[in-house]
Amino acid sequence: MIPKNLIESTVYFDIETAGLYNTLGDLKKEDPHLADLWVKRCKWLQKNIDPGESSDPDDLWINRSSLHPEFGRVVCVSFGFFTPEGMEKITSFYGEDEKDILEKTNKILANTRSKSYKLGGQNIKNFDIPYLGKRMLINSITPDPIIQSWNRKPWESAFIDLAEIFSFGSWGQTFSSLDLISHVLDVPSSKDNLDGSKVHSHFWDKKASEEIKDYCEKDVICTMKCFQKISS
Repeated sequence: MIPKNLIESTVYFDIETAGLYNTLGDLKKEDPHLADLWVKRCKWLQKNIDPGESSDPDDLWINRSSLHPEFGRVVCVSFGFFTPEGMEKITSFYGEDEKDILEKTNKILANTRSKSYKLGGQNIKNFDIPYLGKRMLINSITPDPIIQSWNRKPWESAFIDLAEIFSFGSWGQTFSSLDLISHVLDVPSSKDNLDGSKVHSHFWDKKASEEIKDYCEKDVICTMKCFQKISS
């Protein structure tokens, strides 16, 4: 379905994110106005919480702030590509210095663009790319043009998104996660002891940046194998 030469000329990536601060209380001390804006955001979030999930803004901060780039931070970015021998090669930027992660990420993006490669991943159009772009602007970094989608025609897009390809243009269908797509394609899952919902606590409470990096890299490898499975 996807040409093999496109698979081989794509740089794949995934990001992991956490809340900007460990708790809403911490945010109130450091940036009271942003904390007030979070409470306003919660009025919308409270209409869409999962059954049994707390609607308290403090709890929503723990569970949801990492999903919102205005209130979150990038803690890991992992990139992967296929070597001429067909092996996956992975590199990651991670840790507590978000600006350093983003600057190094931007260099990879620029290099990808200079080689006329595509960017590939799972649900990157809806999450990873806008998250990176917003966090770069917030950190006074000019995002590389490869992730800028405004004023660009659809056929000029530099992205190949597994979620979009797998949907076949369907509307209203339940979103297919990487875990689900990899399972039905018979690709080993990357979800073991950690998933995205636990990254916030692993970053802030456990200081487990290495574990987060390992998880992020597994997601990239899983995504690459899924692309291989649907290539021809």
